[in-house]
Amino acid sequence: MNPICDEDTLRESRLRFREYFLENEHEEQTPSKISESTKDKFQRAVIGAVSFQRGEANTIRRVLEEIDTIALKRTKEGFNEVNFTIGVLNCLFISYVFGAYPQHLWLLYFVEGAYMIPRKFYNMWNAKPLNQALYYLDFCWCMNFTSMLYLALLIATELVDGLHIDDSTRETFMKSEIGVNCGTLMGANIVLPFVACLFHDLNTMTGFFIHIMPPLVTYTFMWHSAEIKETWPSLFDLSHLSDMHYFPTNGSIFVVPGTELDSIVGNAIVLYLAWWMPYVIFMLLGGLDLPKKFQADGVTPANPKFDTVFHSTMRGGPCITIGKIFRGRSKKDSLQQMEENSFD
Repeated sequence: MNPICDEDTLRESRLRFREYFLENEHEEQTPSKISESTKDKFQRAVIGAVSFQRGEANTIRRVLEEIDTIALKRTKEGFNEVNFTIGVLNCLFISYVFGAYPQHLWLLYFVEGAYMIPRKFYNMWNAKPLNQALYYLDFCWCMNFTSMLYLALLIATELVDGLHIDDSTRETFMKSEIGVNCGTLMGANIVLPFVACLFHDLNTMTGFFIHIMPPLVTYTFMWHSAEIKETWPSLFDLSHLSDMHYFPTNGSIFVVPGTELDSIVGNAIVLYLAWWMPYVIFMLLGGLDLPKKFQADGVTPANPKFDTVFHSTMRGGPCITIGKIFRGRSKKDSLQQMEENSFD
């Protein structure tokens, strides 16, 4: 008899066989009267069923082991009741301040950002297999650094005698921030898939924070300027908000960078180019080669250490789409480029 199917298993199965009226109801069947061929067929069926059950059990066991592995990874990343609760409460607190005390939302953004952004940088610096610190050169991160630096300068003007920011600079910066925060950053919340709300994960929540908070703060400056001016009379001068306009007033098309700087669009374009030009130069001078798996000969290992937002984005799928539509490249070749971080 097959070792995986013992006599007790056969007996149990025969009982179930009779229990569900699978025998001929007009003939009294006893084990001695069942034909040998029927016994053989039945035994093979039982052996198959037992084998399937054992294989199924092994599959379930492997799935559970994989779930345990993922659970340990998530726990190591901070997935626990405390972090989850803190994340939920922080979102509720921000929502409350936004609705009840909009004049203080900028301060909450400054304080929380001063903790979350450096903490995430620490995690990115220690990321494996590639260091992700250069992600902070991305446009959205740089715009948050600019905003927080400006807020820090405003606070410094209150604390340091002789330090002053003229009205023209304040107006120019506000126009630029309105264009970027209510344009690019707000749009990123809708378009980018990695801008998500995972309450337990500091990295993801910080990414969500830098995209959602600037538009909210800008909203308070535009629609609650009276409360802000009353609460912080010497810190913010928002009198120019009533005279601002979004598009050029002369009706021209603002395709020339830097034109119509009296408009929100013109200032936002200048601010974007102030980031774009250095970033492109950096990528062309060496940034594109940093994460490559192999050197220029395609054989010698490069032992990369740093990743970039460009390479991370291309690995997310655009490489395949761009390769198919614009390069006529096969999916196999695109996948190889993604594996090697070498994009044409």
